[in-house]
Amino acid sequence: MNSDVDPGEIPPPSTTAESSSPSSILIPGLPNEVSRTILSMIPYAHHARLKSTSKSWKSALSSKSFLNNLINHNRNNLICIFPQDPSIPKPYLFDVNAVAWCPLPPMPCNPHVYGLCNFAAVPLGFHIYIIGGSHFDTRSFPINRPSSSSSMFRFNLRDFSWENRASMISARGSFAYAVIRSSGDNSGNIVVAGGGSRHMLFGAAGSRIRLVERYDVVADRWEELEPLPGFRAGCVGFLEREEREFRVVGGHSRSRTVSGVFPVDEYCRDAVVMGLEDGEWRQGGDMWGDLENVRAGKMVVGDDCGSPLVFMIDVNEIFR
Repeated sequence: MNSDVDPGEIPPPSTTAESSSPSSILIPGLPNEVSRTILSMIPYAHHARLKSTSKSWKSALSSKSFLNNLINHNRNNLICIFPQDPSIPKPYLFDVNAVAWCPLPPMPCNPHVYGLCNFAAVPLGFHIYIIGGSHFDTRSFPINRPSSSSSMFRFNLRDFSWENRASMISARGSFAYAVIRSSGDNSGNIVVAGGGSRHMLFGAAGSRIRLVERYDVVADRWEELEPLPGFRAGCVGFLEREEREFRVVGGHSRSRTVSGVFPVDEYCRDAVVMGLEDGEWRQGGDMWGDLENVRAGKMVVGDDCGSPLVFMIDVNEIFR
């Protein structure tokens, strides 16, 4: 999670009125600007407990300038983990440097759906967006057939609250996505591509789509873009060439049956690339050489100082 504040910046000093008011004093005997610097050294995973100390601490720890400084500081690297359906068990934040865990409140629950998986957890500014996924709906028939979700929820790191945001135009799970950041702390766009309805309980089958959408964070609005050249689900996406291109790699395009019974996926060997300026798709070349077998492991995209790193985990092997 990034913002535009200098990592070395100290939160703004308190005003004279602040310092003179007993209810606004953070630590007795110390100026508030010094107290804020001390509080910023405490790992984020412990902030939920600190906020209950006093109103002044809660106000300081929830302020935009304080969180800006905290997120930018090198000692605060946070990982958000969703063990299962985030509306049932609590998600967790893990502070890598402090080796500390912090439980988060569950996502708002819909009584008609359960078993959400294959959703995207997208960090942007002070928020984490939970987009799409695959779940079971008690109102559908047959009841044991998974369906894709179009819903989106946003978690606010400032006050630990969830809110519902605009749903995607087309429901999907297991899709590629990327964040296009802008100059604002919480502004930008999220691009999603492909996806389908496959659930973790089933090793194959499920629907596939080729539709592409872009979400405007500030306007809370989705718009359709040019679709993928072909159907693709289970893929990953990332930005490259100074965020001028959106590359989608991996995934499966269709399935066939063995002996007319067992569904088997046909995995994509190639990548496709969309230019963000003109919105046109083009072929991006094969991922595997002519003599290599196509691997079908889980793909993960990381970030190395702005350069994407793509890894695939296939049983006990890791490819890069």
